[in-house]
Amino acid sequence: MPELSQIRNFRLKILFLIHFIFMSLSTMGYWSSNAYLFYNSLLIVLFLWSLYHDQSHEPIQLAIVVNGSSIFLDILILVMGFPSSTDSARNKFSAAMAILHLIIRPFSTILLIKNLEERSGATGVLTGIFPGGNSTGSDAYEDLDRPVIPQSSGKTGGYDFSSAQQI
Repeated sequence: MPELSQIRNFRLKILFLIHFIFMSLSTMGYWSSNAYLFYNSLLIVLFLWSLYHDQSHEPIQLAIVVNGSSIFLDILILVMGFPSSTDSARNKFSAAMAILHLIIRPFSTILLIKNLEERSGATGVLTGIFPGGNSTGSDAYEDLDRPVIPQSSGKTGGYDFSSAQQI
């Protein structure tokens, strides 16, 4: 049996499992709207995409954005649709799981950021999410589809005759 550290994308798989369980338990009641199911399902799809393409940065970046914005959306949905004291135990349990899911979201966002840093090889907060940033991963990228043609400045055939030695 392999060690836990040898399992590929172990932390990401654990995050997927935690969010999947809390999402499933949170949607058991009738108090939440379809919006809650929508953005949590989108997060699950992004987790699956990032597990499938384990070298790509985009699914992790999108998962960070969706998970971060879900904190605000969870608060809105909980405020607007929280079950009253006369609602069933099913609705109350579902709302309690949504609250626990909300508490876990900042920690999972931090773990997603660390996973993005591991994938990109760059360090810093939210590496590569915002364009124009100075991340080391995007600066070292060489575009192989568009070769760079060297500028000729007094050179013939790639040789500079101005610094040639006499024979």
